[in-house]
Amino acid sequence: MTGRTDPAGPVVYKFGGSSVGDAARIGHVADLVAAADPPPVVVVSAVAGVTDRLSALVRRRGAGHDVSDDLRAVALRHRALAEALLADAPPVLQRVAAEIEGVVDDLLDETRAPTPGSAEDGDRLRALGEDLSTRLLAGALEARRHPVRRVDARDVIPTDARFGAAEPREGDLARAARQRILPALAAGEVVVVQGFVGRAPDGRTTTLGRGGSDWTASLLGAALEAREVHIWTDVDGILSGDPRAVTAPRGLDRIGYEEAVELAYFGAKVLHPGAAKHAVSRGLAVRIRSTFAPHRPGTLILRERWEPAGVAAVAFKPGVVLIQVRSHPSAMPYGFLARVFEVLTRHKLPVDLVATSHTSTAFTLDGGADLERAAGELRVFADVTVRPDLATVSVVGHGLLDEPGIVGRVFGVVGSTPVHLVSQASDVSLSFVVGEPHAPGLVERLHAELVEARPVGSEVAP
Repeated sequence: MTGRTDPAGPVVYKFGGSSVGDAARIGHVADLVAAADPPPVVVVSAVAGVTDRLSALVRRRGAGHDVSDDLRAVALRHRALAEALLADAPPVLQRVAAEIEGVVDDLLDETRAPTPGSAEDGDRLRALGEDLSTRLLAGALEARRHPVRRVDARDVIPTDARFGAAEPREGDLARAARQRILPALAAGEVVVVQGFVGRAPDGRTTTLGRGGSDWTASLLGAALEAREVHIWTDVDGILSGDPRAVTAPRGLDRIGYEEAVELAYFGAKVLHPGAAKHAVSRGLAVRIRSTFAPHRPGTLILRERWEPAGVAAVAFKPGVVLIQVRSHPSAMPYGFLARVFEVLTRHKLPVDLVATSHTSTAFTLDGGADLERAAGELRVFADVTVRPDLATVSVVGHGLLDEPGIVGRVFGVVGSTPVHLVSQASDVSLSFVVGEPHAPGLVERLHAELVEARPVGSEVAP
């Protein structure tokens, strides 16, 4: 792999659940894909709401409940979508309906195995959404008499056996993707692949973790030396402010990879941060586009930005917990931070922001994380304070440390807002942890001062 984008390479499209939420939307996606020239590789997420439902079934099965009726209900929903989508193509409808029933029947047989609640069992269930959505989209393309080939992600995304958060084996992946996908593209066929799904070395189904469809698109893009990867979503690219707080955010024509990763971590949901980091490491060009406005170019994510230094966007992430850890007075200061983060690592608690001093540290975690046992271990050697109901507000741009006055303007807007933590590890972002009720207003004020006050188009290089 060269890590460079091939200008003659294919384009990879990824469609999330909101883009395939009902029969009309799936049909719209099929029309969009059929109009693409040359034919793209299409990575598809589960239909909107299905992944959450399947995750609930995993929990029910783990608690010892029979989920057969629930799985049949999932099959009925997809059968209804097929009937609405393929009513004018009876032969295609008949085949797709039979495939839906066959996939669910096979899963019902597998879930009778005596290992309910295992991680392996959970991945088999979670993969069902993508297994079915790809059949619907491929059927819609076939009904439009457009050449299409459905390729099982298990055949092109080899992984390790860490069920629920599998790691791809990229060398094997590149060979498999080229062997399975390039001939179909050369024959003029659209290739449809499940997002999120992979296969362990022994053939068992794995999943890449939440948001894994973006990662699938990035993996295939790198393997195929794609010209671009297009992430299709329900918003028109990356916005300069969160619509929950900003009345009229601007669409960004382009943004740097580092900024995109920061926004992905701190509020913007248009691109999975792991996928963004993988893409930049492989030199992939990524574009964020709206399924509902396909005529617009969206936001191009660049390896580097050439525009003048400044703020690109303001984001916020609610549901944050702040953990403050202060070493006991009798404890020696050396090794303190290592001990703290060893506890966090053992409990698999990913940290977002960190601030440290000689004898204490503070860091943020997602509010949904299970913190009780980790906090108990930390209290063995430190005083621990847990502050829930907070939010992270992040100013994201480039050159924030280099351009005189930007940081001062930011702090001027923050003003008297109570702040629990400040973090700036690079010139790309400056973050504040505040009470959740304060976050929307602070985002609105920061956006007005740092983005709206700048003339439209002033961030674009000549």
